[in-house]
Amino acid sequence: MNSLIRTLVFLFLFPLHLSATPVLSEGALIRDAEIEDVLKSFTLPLFEAAKLDQKSLRLYIINSKDINAFAMGGGRIGIHTALIIRANSALQVIGVLAHETAHLAGNHIIRGADAYEKALLQSLIGLIGGVAVGMANPEAGTAIIMGSQEIAKQGLLKFSRTQEGSADQGAARFLDSLGYSSRGLLEFMQLLRKDDLLSEQNIDPYALTHPLKSERVDFFREHLTHSPHATSDLPPPLEDNFKRIQMKLAAFTQSPAKTLSQIRPTDNSLLARYGRSIAYFQNGDTQESLREIDSLINEFPKDAFFWDLKGQILFESGKIQDAIVAYENAVKLRPDIPLLRSNWAHALIESNDNSNLQRAFSELLRARTEEPENPFIYRLLAVCYGKRGETGLAALSLAEMAFEIGNIENAEQQAKRSIQLLKDDAVNLKRANHILEEIKRVKKQSSMF
Repeated sequence: MNSLIRTLVFLFLFPLHLSATPVLSEGALIRDAEIEDVLKSFTLPLFEAAKLDQKSLRLYIINSKDINAFAMGGGRIGIHTALIIRANSALQVIGVLAHETAHLAGNHIIRGADAYEKALLQSLIGLIGGVAVGMANPEAGTAIIMGSQEIAKQGLLKFSRTQEGSADQGAARFLDSLGYSSRGLLEFMQLLRKDDLLSEQNIDPYALTHPLKSERVDFFREHLTHSPHATSDLPPPLEDNFKRIQMKLAAFTQSPAKTLSQIRPTDNSLLARYGRSIAYFQNGDTQESLREIDSLINEFPKDAFFWDLKGQILFESGKIQDAIVAYENAVKLRPDIPLLRSNWAHALIESNDNSNLQRAFSELLRARTEEPENPFIYRLLAVCYGKRGETGLAALSLAEMAFEIGNIENAEQQAKRSIQLLKDDAVNLKRANHILEEIKRVKKQSSMF
């Protein structure tokens, strides 16, 4: 278990699947097998180029209207939905992911923490000194305090600008090594620059965390003049997959009326049918939604993500048995994706058929092994254990779920409860005690700030 993911989930609320209900809130952490799979296909080659452990990659998709992405250390990258929707090509998104990969490769997160601590120490020293002087001369004391804080702030801003410039250079280098053009980053910087072109003229460049966008545009434009891959295009599947997830995100996060207005009724392309299926689903028109997705499945029967969407439409329409079949097909086609496996298990559990319970349990155990930081899997396991009458293991799973979402108090209560119920189970007692040890560590860290 990792405190970074706990913090992320705590800040961005419980992970939500793209769905007709509930309405996605700003800042919600989204889970979707297809979108994650496509973004991983963009990022894994970058990790290889950067000599990072590909198994460490964790991608977080945050529902937000702000165009942003960020690296968090430990192979973790967050990307906002607005960035994906606003981008004009896969190359632009890959460029942004290359920039974040460069932050990870340069250990900028760890160095940033060190720089923050240094700035904090400098500010505290100034504060202590200012208080001491202020006892004799209040005006001089205030000047020292304000001056030390300003120096600390400027030091952090300069450090941040340096790291961002370094990440741009690293991104260009990684893209070149893969034979990709960095023009996607140039285009994206130009796109963002249009948003604040006027304000940039009045900005103090020393008050920014990033270099001026005009400076970054100049850097990439210069790089492209001598890059052997300046005009290279991506393989067609990458661009096609990007358009699919872009349509999917837009259709799930905007009104159905807007989606349908953007698609001509006579347009029978894959993207048009995909968008209409989601829009009808959002609008509660299950019959039309299934008609559109079935037309895609008939044409592309081996596409796991079309089956996954069909399963979701059926599941949320209360047609659980049909959803089970659709989800099972998705898992058979892509057994490497634990999120598809947990979707199938969820439907099996909701069938309220005891004959399905063991299958759901087996799928969840495998999914937990492959994705041990997913709180939803622990929640479903708790339900399975509860239905089987294994209350101690249900409490342990609830403790693990609570710990992963940052609910330390509940995690501690459930872990202690599981210990009382699992007195003769040495293996699971060890897991419960491990949670309590982690809770102590988290509490100790929290008390330091």
